Amino acid sequence: MSPGEFWVFIVGIVTLVLLFVLSLFMPSFFYVFLVIFLLLLASIFFITFVKQYSQFERGIIFRLGKFNRIAGPGWAIVIPFFEEEYKKVDVRVKMMDVSSQDIFTADDLKLSLDGTIYYQIVDPEKATLQIDNYGQGLSNLVQSAVRNSIASFTMRQVFGSLDRLNDILADAIRHMTWKWGIDVPSVQIRSVSPSNEVIQAMQQPEIAANLLQAQRFKAEAQKIVIEAIGEGGKSLDDKSTMYLYLQALKQMGESSSSKIVLPMQFMQNAGGMLGGMAGLSTAAMASLGGQENVQNVIDKIKEKISQSNS
Repeated sequence: MSPGEFWVFIVGIVTLVLLFVLSLFMPSFFYVFLVIFLLLLASIFFITFVKQYSQFERGIIFRLGKFNRIAGPGWAIVIPFFEEEYKKVDVRVKMMDVSSQDIFTADDLKLSLDGTIYYQIVDPEKATLQIDNYGQGLSNLVQSAVRNSIASFTMRQVFGSLDRLNDILADAIRHMTWKWGIDVPSVQIRSVSPSNEVIQAMQQPEIAANLLQAQRFKAEAQKIVIEAIGEGGKSLDDKSTMYLYLQALKQMGESSSSKIVLPMQFMQNAGGMLGGMAGLSTAAMASLGGQENVQNVIDKIKEKISQSNS
């Protein structure tokens, strides 16, 4: 019995005693006393003996310090002094976020993982008596299961079989939590991220390939320009050479249905170089004979490109 219930019980008893004494001196007041007595008796009974549990709640009832039964849902009678409600347990499915850092795969690569664990208490007795704090215990168990499961996969296997990894984790966790009266219906891995070192190592081959492609593109442009305009092309700087070459490719692309793909290294600067004469230096303009001859030079380069492709 809680302190509040105890004082309600005492006040009710005192009130009944006063009304009984009053009825002895005023016999006509006896029926009023009887009605009030019955109402107080019913109120005291419901306050001190009856516990109410929602559909998703279960009560753990101890009798004389020992586990006796699980109460709920609905109303349950708990005898004061002999029995107590130890705790209420929520049996709905709950979610727990999982975030694991620095997990190593079978090929010794470091990953980070984020996900969600869905769990439900199916046996409130075990969840109360078998473990002190099932929330903390489940969290520690999940972290251990994630590390052990990831350690049996290579990085490619982790990214290629997330659904299988979800099932493996759910089975591993469920096998351990069942003795706690907890079921794990589902495990959902939201994201798996390699470390920055792994990402940089994975990007190195692609970066090297792009650099090689850019160097080939630049060499091809210089060769075509020199062959198209002769010795004057050797005096052009790299920026002017690329401007003339890109202008020729642009005009060829506009006049046909062909698609021109440029290396990634030139994409950021290509827009500005194709936008106007800013791509040509003063010295380049002089060597080409002025702005009026630039289009003639571009036409020669276009013709040379066409011959090279034919």
